[in-house]
Amino acid sequence: MLLQIKNLKINYKSDSRLLEVVRGVNLDIDKGECVGLIGESGCGKTTVGLSITKLIPERKGNISSGEILFEDKDILKLNTEELRNIRGRKISYVFQEPFSSLNPVFTIYEQMRELLKEKDNTGSQIAEILKSVGLEKIIDRKNMYPHELSGGMQQRVMIGMAIASRPGLVVLDEPTTALDVTVQRQILDLIMELKNKMNLSILFISHDLRIVFNIADRVNIMYAGKIIECGPKERIISAPSHPYTIGLIDSIPSFEHRKKLFNAIGGRAPLFSELPNGCKFYPRCRFKIDRCAEKEPELEDVSSGHASRCIRIEDIKSNGIIKDR
Repeated sequence: MLLQIKNLKINYKSDSRLLEVVRGVNLDIDKGECVGLIGESGCGKTTVGLSITKLIPERKGNISSGEILFEDKDILKLNTEELRNIRGRKISYVFQEPFSSLNPVFTIYEQMRELLKEKDNTGSQIAEILKSVGLEKIIDRKNMYPHELSGGMQQRVMIGMAIASRPGLVVLDEPTTALDVTVQRQILDLIMELKNKMNLSILFISHDLRIVFNIADRVNIMYAGKIIECGPKERIISAPSHPYTIGLIDSIPSFEHRKKLFNAIGGRAPLFSELPNGCKFYPRCRFKIDRCAEKEPELEDVSSGHASRCIRIEDIKSNGIIKDR
C-alpha cells in the first residue's frame, strides 16, 4: 500500500474555538491506483488532500490525531527538511485554478526548470515534459508567460510540473472545475494516459460524481467530515448503499432519463458548528427514522471491499429501493 490515512482528525480555528472538520477519516491508495474522494463544498475533502504533506497553514488549523503513512513512513512525524524532500518530489499537487498556481512574473520554462533535479540539459527535459502533456506547440516558445495560455493549456502545464519529478502520488484537487466540458474531457484523457504510462497513484478530489466515475478505480464519498461510503467504482454505481450516495447518483443527468424529474437531495450540508446529533445526513435523508438521530453510525461492510455508514441498509435493500432506482 502506497498511502494509508488512519483515523485522521483535523481542527480549524473559528473565532475563539476549534471546529473538527475532518472527523476520523480512513483512506488507502495502492500503487498505480486512482482513488476518488467526492463530496459537497465544505465537507473536508480538500483539507484531507492538503494534510497528506502537512500543507494546512498553522494559523488556519491543525492535525489533532491520526496517521498518514506514505511508503510506510508517518508523514506527521517528519521534520521540515524531510517534508521538503517529499513535497513536489514524491507527492505532487494539481489544483483547480491553474492560473493562481502559476507565477505570473516568470515564464513557463523558468518555472519548470526550478522543478528539475538535474540542471544539465534542462531544455530537452522540459521539451519532453511538454510533449508528454500535449503541449508540443509551445516547446520552442521559451519566453511564454502563463497569461498567454488558455485555461486548459495552463492546467496541462500544471500536470506536467506535477509529474516532472516522477512522483509516486499525485493529488488532483478539482483539476477540471474551471474548464469547459470539451477541455475537461481532454484533461481527463491526459490524466488517464499518464497514469497508465507512468503507473501513477492518484487521489482525485471532486464534487462531480460523473467525472470521478470515469477516472477512479475506487470511490470514497465524504459528508460532514467523514467517509460515509467507500468501495470499488462498479459497486458504488450498481449498488449504492448510503442514502446520500443514492441522492448523488439520482442527480446525475442522462439521455436515458431526460424526461424524468431529478430526485434532488433537499436542504443543505450542515455547518461544522451546527452538526446534528446522530447521523449527520439525517435532516436531509428521505429514508430516515427516529433512531437515525440517536447515534452516528459506524462504517460497516456491505460486501467485499464495500462499506457504508447507515443503519438502514438492510431495510432499504429488502424494500427494493436501491435495486429499482
